[in-house]
Amino acid sequence: MISLTPEQVRALDREDAKALCGALREELIRVVSETGGHLASNLGIVEIATALVRVMDLPREKVIYDTGHQCYVHKILTGRGDRFDTLRTLDGISGFPRREESVFDAFGTGHSGTGISAALGFARAGDGSGYTAVVIGDGAFTGGMVFEGLNNLRRDDKVIVILNDNGMSISRSTGSLKKALNRMRTAGYYRVKDSFHGFLSRIPLIGKPLTRFFRWIKNSVKRAVIPTNNLFEQYGMHYFGPADGNDLETVEFLLREAKTRSGPSLIHLCTKKGKGLRAAEHDPGSYHGVSPRGGAASGKTFTALFGEALCSLAAADERIVAITAAMQNGVGLDGFAARFPRRLYDTGIAEEHAMTFAAALAAGGKKPVFAVYSTFFQRAYDQFVHDVALQKLPVVVCLDRAGITGEDGATHQGVLDLAMTLPLPGVRVFAPVSEKEIRADLAAALAETEHPSVLRWCKGVPDSAVEAAFPGDSDPECRSFPGEERLTLVTFGRTLSAALTAAQSLSQEGIGVDLVRFHQLAGFDEEAAAKLFQNLPGNLLFVEEGVKTGGFSEKAVAFLADRGLLSRKAVKILALPSPFVPHGAQKELLARCGLDADTMIKEGRALVQTGSDPG
Repeated sequence: MISLTPEQVRALDREDAKALCGALREELIRVVSETGGHLASNLGIVEIATALVRVMDLPREKVIYDTGHQCYVHKILTGRGDRFDTLRTLDGISGFPRREESVFDAFGTGHSGTGISAALGFARAGDGSGYTAVVIGDGAFTGGMVFEGLNNLRRDDKVIVILNDNGMSISRSTGSLKKALNRMRTAGYYRVKDSFHGFLSRIPLIGKPLTRFFRWIKNSVKRAVIPTNNLFEQYGMHYFGPADGNDLETVEFLLREAKTRSGPSLIHLCTKKGKGLRAAEHDPGSYHGVSPRGGAASGKTFTALFGEALCSLAAADERIVAITAAMQNGVGLDGFAARFPRRLYDTGIAEEHAMTFAAALAAGGKKPVFAVYSTFFQRAYDQFVHDVALQKLPVVVCLDRAGITGEDGATHQGVLDLAMTLPLPGVRVFAPVSEKEIRADLAAALAETEHPSVLRWCKGVPDSAVEAAFPGDSDPECRSFPGEERLTLVTFGRTLSAALTAAQSLSQEGIGVDLVRFHQLAGFDEEAAAKLFQNLPGNLLFVEEGVKTGGFSEKAVAFLADRGLLSRKAVKILALPSPFVPHGAQKELLARCGLDADTMIKEGRALVQTGSDPG
């Protein structure tokens, strides 16, 4: 266990600081192998994070991790090392920066691309006496918000941007910007320049004038010969690098050099993702996110089943293309990329561009499938509304990790997509729970010609009991459990598993349950739904793994009320009171949020007995 404060880290001599970096890698491997988390990227950033603590005057000066999951070393070195074993566990420390967790977490980050704008805000809000440093990956530069922040930099803003260039986002970095970064000048120049200027300045009487003269000569030649030296200098930034980001002495030197400059600087550092763990160095993509020990799901995940279904359909229709925003592996498109490399488009971390790109592909006659995590879909919502739904374009959006995802916490829980998509006219929303349904829903969505479709599934594997209980013969489906008094329990998706358990338990108590499952959440057969609920006598308990306001349950209740089907019936909705669900294991979070079988049993029993809230 490593437990240090910033003052203690700054007090280390050079050799002890280098030894600390080795110990930090050992600690990362030990803990993350148990708790799960983002291993490869944190192994690669050890020297950068350590140098920032040693050079920056924390917490007066600020450090922002644009890619929030790279903050592990920062947490260890800012007084949280004694709790690092609790990383990403319920009530433990978060795997992302959180302002409420520590004064050293200046700004919370989950989705990349926000760091430069945040750093600029701190620079303008401060008194001008300190710097704000932001660590941003090369992959994040594919996002437009990065350039919006750069465009607003002023020459007096005390911002240091550290470009952590490891050639990766989650998948390998792509695009023209990556090629440009590879062409930028090398770093040894800065050490030579610093030594030369130091030598000149020490010459009695004429040293300082000579230094100014040679600087003028250098800048004049540079402007004449290389008028557009690199992108960052065109934004008015002092550019340093590229340099070895895994050499602590080099990183500290460049940070101190940047702090002598007036105005913003960019330090371009090349790091090795996964450094210190041979397997992660060889295959950093596989070690980007590591599952907790014993926490990996058995059987084919929804993600894998989607990838197989898409490949099967694409083999029969050349118009089908797939889009990913730097998440090829994460959303199950590796197989598609191998079979149809010219039909896979990786936009980089640019979900907004990906959505409008998909809209135009659809308008041009292609059948685009944009596969994205539910939480990252939020970034492309404006484009989905205006460029896809409003224009009635048949884009297929596949939302992986919908619902509670677990240990990554509030920024990554996929609990808002229904509230965003259900109000939009013409959008069909599917919640498949089996391999058969994924294939059928994907085929139906790709056959659509006038409206977009959304498919959503949770992180994990299908439940065979749910597949057996709800074969998909009708929508909505109802399975009845015997009992004298009646309760109608309505849900969809993953919570069907707990609902089945609750229905069986209540039935054993003598409470009969009509368990209703919706497969299509928008665009369902309203007449069939009305006919089904007209024949169900019990009070209604809705369960939804999403936010209550604007969710499916509220929509369904409004629909039933409009049809006059709620007369003299009590209604209860179990859903998330807030979208900001903390980090922890999925099972623990579902229970804490009241979406487990025990809560359904308690609430169902109260509805049947008194029609009231059990409290």
